[in-house]
Amino acid sequence: MAQSRYSAQETAPSSDSAQYDLIDLGRKWLGKKQTREEKKESGKVRFSIVPASNAAGRVSISAINLAYYLGDPALTNLSTTYFYPYTNFSGRYYFAVNSYLWAYKNLYNAVVDLRVASNEIKDYGLGSLSSANGYTYLDYNMLRIHVLLNRLIIRYLYFGLGYYLDEYDKVKGINEGAGTSDFENYPYGTETRYTTSGLVFNVLRDSRKNSLNPSNGFYTNLSYQFYHPALGSTYRWDVFLADARKYFVLPSERRQIIGLRFLYWGTFGEAPYLDLPATFTDREARMGRGYYYARFRGGQLLYGESEYRFNITRNGFFGGVVFAGIQAFTAPGNSGFFGADPSAGFGFRLKFNKQSDANLTFDVGFGRNSINWHLNLGEFF
Repeated sequence: MAQSRYSAQETAPSSDSAQYDLIDLGRKWLGKKQTREEKKESGKVRFSIVPASNAAGRVSISAINLAYYLGDPALTNLSTTYFYPYTNFSGRYYFAVNSYLWAYKNLYNAVVDLRVASNEIKDYGLGSLSSANGYTYLDYNMLRIHVLLNRLIIRYLYFGLGYYLDEYDKVKGINEGAGTSDFENYPYGTETRYTTSGLVFNVLRDSRKNSLNPSNGFYTNLSYQFYHPALGSTYRWDVFLADARKYFVLPSERRQIIGLRFLYWGTFGEAPYLDLPATFTDREARMGRGYYYARFRGGQLLYGESEYRFNITRNGFFGGVVFAGIQAFTAPGNSGFFGADPSAGFGFRLKFNKQSDANLTFDVGFGRNSINWHLNLGEFF
């Protein structure tokens, strides 16, 4: 019997000579050397670009990923930055920069989320039992500056401090149904303009080596966000967030991984409507495959997801995933969770860049009276 190449304690190498990616395929078509050797060097940037993608429910003109080391690659985790430009060529636009950075032997971790947008989204109201038959158009402009710096305290454990600023302008709801909508009845953040400005206190434990395509390890993030008029915020409110992700490598000759994620996201006090937890509105905008952007919204969220990832070809060029998840939101006036919205689906993977282990991902998700597709770079969690 052949001995397994990878045990549950180790991960299949992502950049050995046996690996194959789309860059190798392109070199072959151009008649160049099929495979390439590349040293991991600090400061060297690896690009991955998708001409179009479905990011957070929007068909973007491109999705760009940069992967690089800000320190000795033997001692520092891989840093990643995503760019998501979007326009509908009719006055709507969305540009986001999302970075997860590691520096100086992982002594520091920084999380940056920058966005400029002119958005129009469909809002179906609050709670897990909201109907898909009626909705309100929410129109708004947004500027976001979120910066968080974490400092290593002891093995994989970080404490952090950050500042979050969101400016909303030209906010309005257009209700095309009968009666008043949840947006119209909600008392906070439904006026034309408002600001959220607050401090973030963070605890992070992250033993993953590559957040772009985690193969093993454990990620836990506990965050408290404090918004107050003294800090420039229009409203006084709080956010508690707990995000846990675990990855298991299965003994196999080919790469097989089970990923699990659990998320609690709760808002309290005068939380503005557009800042309430909603489908695909997490920082990475990858929560809730099977549903569209902001399909469900509420004061608090419970979310769970599992995914089985596997290589189809031995060289890692072609792979697949199957996934299942569930989300539950609180409704107005209720502190408890009533109803839940399950989803499940499958996807395919092409190795875009074996040096950064970046996959080109295509997923199809099915939810309650819903179906959605996603073309992106990097795994969902």
